[in-house]
Amino acid sequence: MTNFDGQTAVITGGAQGIGYATAKRLIDDGCEVMIWDIDEKLGLNAARELNCHFLKVDQTDNKAVEEATEKTINKIDKIDILVCSAGIAGPTFSTWDYPVDEWSRVFNVNVNGVFYCNKYVVKKMRDRGYGRIINIASIAGKEGNPNAPAYSASKAAVIGLTKSLGKE
Repeated sequence: MTNFDGQTAVITGGAQGIGYATAKRLIDDGCEVMIWDIDEKLGLNAARELNCHFLKVDQTDNKAVEEATEKTINKIDKIDILVCSAGIAGPTFSTWDYPVDEWSRVFNVNVNGVFYCNKYVVKKMRDRGYGRIINIASIAGKEGNPNAPAYSASKAAVIGLTKSLGKE
């Protein structure tokens, strides 16, 4: 077990799936957690179940992420850990049949959303001289999955973004 007493975390997509499990684990280990999720009903339920904070955030909206970062700082004082777990798989089509609007939607959530979250939260971490960021990708980003070109390409972009930010 790790001791996260006194640490705070923001978890995107924390209302379900990997994000929820991550929130639960961090809370169990003493961390104060703020869930950011677009689904208000699921988010409020998760926050009640986990005894943590919740903000409805559309991570595809640059301004909304900037505002959520400030609201979070006002509520929990600091952000020590950012876990970007929100993401979508999108539909399954071959590359030549993949709908352009779905391609854009997957990239908007999986890449732009992660970028916005990293952009605003890392500034706060740098100001404090401390922080940890975990961006959830997938082996699909390295290997590619058939009939999932948008998902595979978006997760490859998350891997590249994460490496770039880490070296900065």
